Amino acid sequence: MARKFEATGDFVERLEGTERRKAIPPLEIMERMGLDPSWSVLDIGAGVGYFSVPLSESVREVVALDVETRMLDVLQERAVSRKRKNIHALQGDVLAIPLMAESFDHVLLAFIYHEVNLPTLMLEECARVLKPGGCLTVVDFQKWETPFGPPVSERKAPAEVERRARKWFSLLAEFGEQVFYQLEFKKM
Repeated sequence: MARKFEATGDFVERLEGTERRKAIPPLEIMERMGLDPSWSVLDIGAGVGYFSVPLSESVREVVALDVETRMLDVLQERAVSRKRKNIHALQGDVLAIPLMAESFDHVLLAFIYHEVNLPTLMLEECARVLKPGGCLTVVDFQKWETPFGPPVSERKAPAEVERRARKWFSLLAEFGEQVFYQLEFKKM
């Protein structure tokens, strides 16, 4: 990992604050994902459930993978309080996803691409766990200064993500916002 988000202090507020919600609207991002209610979705780097919780209202199952157990504890509390029985929290590493091959319809990498030192291996793992024809969504910070996020030097441009992904994926769509970009891929 290049820069792991630390689950210290009021990490929930940092991840879910009002300013962040305005700049990064989960429902708009999900709408672009073209979700199907029958799908099983893997949310990698799920944190406290910024995407996992709303995703659980639109798909059959969400597996929320994160390396940080403190964040997953918060996510599980949220799932219980919202009676979301289709969210399954799993502690694990994105470079060795502890799940069976071809078991998901969609994988979401939201604001984690810039944190991984071996992005090619991460993309290979995403391709491994996706069913044939499955989809991958990559959402990350623009490679310029924004009100929050990692230093610009750690961010990756959309073109770099697409270049690395093309071994396993074809790019379907690209969206650019002030704070983030969103890439939609299909597994080849």
